[in-house]
Amino acid sequence: MKNIAVYLGSAPACKDVYKGLAYEMGYRLAAAGMTLVYGGAAVGTMGALADGAKAAGGAVIGVFPKGFQGTKEVRESGIPVVRQNLTRFIETADFAERKQVMEDLSEACIVMPGSFGTMDELFTYACNRAIDKHTKPIFLFNFEGYYDPLKQLLANMQEAGFMKPFMAAAITFCDTIEEILASLS
Repeated sequence: MKNIAVYLGSAPACKDVYKGLAYEMGYRLAAAGMTLVYGGAAVGTMGALADGAKAAGGAVIGVFPKGFQGTKEVRESGIPVVRQNLTRFIETADFAERKQVMEDLSEACIVMPGSFGTMDELFTYACNRAIDKHTKPIFLFNFEGYYDPLKQLLANMQEAGFMKPFMAAAITFCDTIEEILASLS
């Protein structure tokens, strides 16, 4: 696989461990010859992810909604919102188009710890797979059990009859970067 979409947070106040993991993910993807497709931000784990990929000499495609100035937290941080010096920068009309462009450009996605936006991106990617718009793999980086509650929710959905097992099986939970990279090669 070559182009990998990575969905993750942009909150500048997230714990440093998550920024470190994002940097390592970006670095390792680039070192493996994969192109990073991400949300184009310079802040939080998004910024760290791009920094890691660039440090390894990798190609980075940023996809960013036109005119977006970041959340209140980001605006108040004083950090520029958009990452500069990317291999390619694509400006979209809005977040919905950004999700579609990222999905179209990617051959798989990795979902790292994040918040509402990350969940929105995950569920859009997974819904599109469930309705046969694509068959691309989805990997959740379940660092220290971050996504264990989601794993339980998917089980609850199946038990209640709302989700078929093949739909839940489309999401692969991985505890380490190594697991993800092994699955991508």
